[in-house]
Amino acid sequence: MRDFAKIAMNPVRQRIIQYLLLNGKGTAGEIKEELSDIPTASLYRHIKILLEGGCIEVLEEKKIRGTVEKTYGLIAQPMGAAPGQEEVAQLIQSSLMSIMISFRQYFSENKEADPSKDMIFMSASTLLLTEAEFMEMTGRMGAVINDYIHNKPGQGRQPRRLTMISSPCEE
Repeated sequence: MRDFAKIAMNPVRQRIIQYLLLNGKGTAGEIKEELSDIPTASLYRHIKILLEGGCIEVLEEKKIRGTVEKTYGLIAQPMGAAPGQEEVAQLIQSSLMSIMISFRQYFSENKEADPSKDMIFMSASTLLLTEAEFMEMTGRMGAVINDYIHNKPGQGRQPRRLTMISSPCEE
């Protein structure tokens, strides 16, 4: 699971995984069309990493003009069986570390960083909810995200990472 976290936490690979989640499958050409801001060589390299890491699989191969076009899809249980408590803890910790590294790079590599202009924020709220209310709320949040998740690269659009974490509260 640690390798899965390392593989999947790369922003480009996250976008490839997101594409496959939304579309079910795709060829490198179809993925490239959707993620047109990613250089072709880089896209192929990230697809190869996901394939070798056991996150995606080749669903079909088709010969086209002397080359083989592969259609990729997500593996239902990447890295084998369903993760246990330790694997989930490692995945969350790796995810948090990835976020910390991104912010460290943002602030240390960009001396003129403007968090306000770049719309960087963090928010935390403690809510009292039943399981049904929590499921309804996350469903509504998912619906709002779904309104924008199919946006294609365009003028003024830039990738933004939105991370949501649900955790128990300390008493």
